[in-house]
Amino acid sequence: MEEIIQRFLQVSYGYGDGSGSGYGYGSGSDDGSGYGYGDGSGYGSGDGSGSGYGYGSDSGDGYGDGYGDGIEEMNGDKIYMIDGTPTFIDSIYGNYAKGRILNSDLATTSCYIAKVGDFFAHGDTLREAMRDAESKYNSSISVEERISLFNKQFPDREKLIPASDLFQWHNTLTGSCLAGRKRFCKEHNIDYEHGKYTVNYFIILTKNAYGGEIIKQLEDSRS
Repeated sequence: MEEIIQRFLQVSYGYGDGSGSGYGYGSGSDDGSGYGYGDGSGYGSGDGSGSGYGYGSDSGDGYGDGYGDGIEEMNGDKIYMIDGTPTFIDSIYGNYAKGRILNSDLATTSCYIAKVGDFFAHGDTLREAMRDAESKYNSSISVEERISLFNKQFPDREKLIPASDLFQWHNTLTGSCLAGRKRFCKEHNIDYEHGKYTVNYFIILTKNAYGGEIIKQLEDSRS
């Protein structure tokens, strides 16, 4: 199982064994230590208390993040630092996993963990985790690639689509903030949680608002 977990956690730039500097914090008395990811980076160690998990950069620098009272496992289950969150992994299915988040009071919360490219996200549901991981990944690629992915997901521009999907995609396409999108929906009487709209309506509605230049590129991409 550990080998499967390590494959799931591995990202494209791999694990490194180089040196890294780091720091740790927590409420225990042990020095923090952790493993790093990246070329030329690696097992960064940090002064501080608590068990640390470190990530390094290509330059060889890294940082450690201690958590709890030196806890690296609980009841025989190993704890992994995923996207900055201490997480138990119970099972893995391709690019997603089921697990539990370790809370500060040492209680756990069930969750899903999704992986898209080199990006991870937790969620109460698999859909939520996948959506957030995809959003992180999509935000890292070019506008042209984002538009291409949007068109692949929604090839029929006259088909009704859950507004919640379009609401999230506006952020992916343009980088719009949550508060701004909520305000826009309120001002235009849009039910972004339960409504359904076509892509064409989405384009007409948003192409003269925030990020409109990207929405206009989306409009022209199918002409």
